[in-house]
Amino acid sequence: MQAIGSSNQTLWKQVYQDALLEFDPVHHRTKLEVAKRAIEERVFEVRSHGGSDRRELTDLEDARRIIVLLEGWEQRAEDEKASTMRR
Repeated sequence: MQAIGSSNQTLWKQVYQDALLEFDPVHHRTKLEVAKRAIEERVFEVRSHGGSDRRELTDLEDARRIIVLLEGWEQRAEDEKASTMRR
């Protein structure tokens, strides 16, 4: 049985990997946002087709959590940098 929207399954993973492997801070935040959007769209797609692919839903949720974690770290680093510059 073929996965629902297998090209979309591959797309979110590629966008997610691209965000994880981006080391340029100028582009990192944007790539995280694009990955988060691709993940949210894929979750919607899988669930609208009955949500039968539990493995992919678990992978999507794990990826979303990692993005949220990275965004939090990035924000704290920016806050610390701003705080240091004000001193």
